[in-house]
Amino acid sequence: MRLRLLLMISFVLAMTQVRAASVGFSDRGYHMTPVIEASVDALDFGAVEVGYPVKKQLVVTGYDLTDNINLEVQARSVNYYKVTPQTITPEQAANGATVVVTYSPGSWWWMDADLILSSEGAADVDIPITADPYYPEEAFVNNQQECFTAYVGQLVTRTGTIRFAEYEVPTDPTNPPVVASPAASGISMIDFGGLNGDGYSISIEGPGSVHFLARFVKTSSIANICTVKISYFPRWSGVHEATIKVYCTHAGVPLVTIPVRGEANGVLGDLDGDGIIAVGDISNMVDLLLKGGNASTQGDMDDDGMIGVADISLLIDRLLELK
Repeated sequence: MRLRLLLMISFVLAMTQVRAASVGFSDRGYHMTPVIEASVDALDFGAVEVGYPVKKQLVVTGYDLTDNINLEVQARSVNYYKVTPQTITPEQAANGATVVVTYSPGSWWWMDADLILSSEGAADVDIPITADPYYPEEAFVNNQQECFTAYVGQLVTRTGTIRFAEYEVPTDPTNPPVVASPAASGISMIDFGGLNGDGYSISIEGPGSVHFLARFVKTSSIANICTVKISYFPRWSGVHEATIKVYCTHAGVPLVTIPVRGEANGVLGDLDGDGIIAVGDISNMVDLLLKGGNASTQGDMDDDGMIGVADISLLIDRLLELK
């Protein structure tokens, strides 16, 4: 009887294992049908400035795969997106593979996409991608004059983006326009500690050019756009005019011209109005500080909107420089 009971138990256990195998369970307890999983349900890049790439990461895992996982971005403009790697082996997927998606907007259109993960026998995984590309509001427009006012010796700065056109209205084919780079035209290049990106250059021309500075803040390699900082630093009083020319050699219209005009009346730090920096100006600034007077922009040496100890220190340095 006991032997018969043992034989029956053995038979039931054997049938259970056969049945488990027939429905497809692996030794690890996972279903043997290939499965792809991702660490995120969606990718949102948020606000992204046009022309500058942003990266997002996710982890892709696969179970019981018989083939590689293929990664593909489907979008109206697939050139805006890049996924690395494009394939993941079953061995890599078993341990979890890190995937990097790069979004490089060339315009503010066509920002939505889908990242598709697929492998033989597995259900596809669709990860929606969203973004909000934008152009900065502060921009320098071709042939639109930028005006500055400052005291002599004061630095006034303005930063804006420049967008180069891809094409222009066709001109007379018998007399096409000629646009030369600054180097080709013999104009000296201006770059005051800024970034000179590949294919970009900047120059300043005109009688008032000595009063203006210009430099690149950043330049884009994926869109014909850059950010430029223009500063007005009058050396003497009067009206000063110049022309800043920014070049992007790989744009359809490679030149943007920015006329600049600056007007300087008075000397920064000259609180008594005699046209020079002297000890009397330091005394007047101390009086302003003690009395709590913050109305004198002419004494605001550090341009923070108030009169403080730092302004007195800067005025003393200025006086010593002029000695």
